[in-house]
Amino acid sequence: MIKEIGTRARKDIERLLGSKVYLELWVKVEDRWRDKPQALQSYGYKEDADV
Repeated sequence: MIKEIGTRARKDIERLLGSKVYLELWVKVEDRWRDKPQALQSYGYKEDADV
């Protein structure tokens, strides 16, 4: 997923600028993010009622 986001972003930027670009992506991970319901909600995850 991250690779696809980077590839699409790079292609859009190259089209905008009209030249090749190097795009480096950084992903910062919060400690124990899976165990923090508020953090998950802020990332766009919703609680599944069937679980």
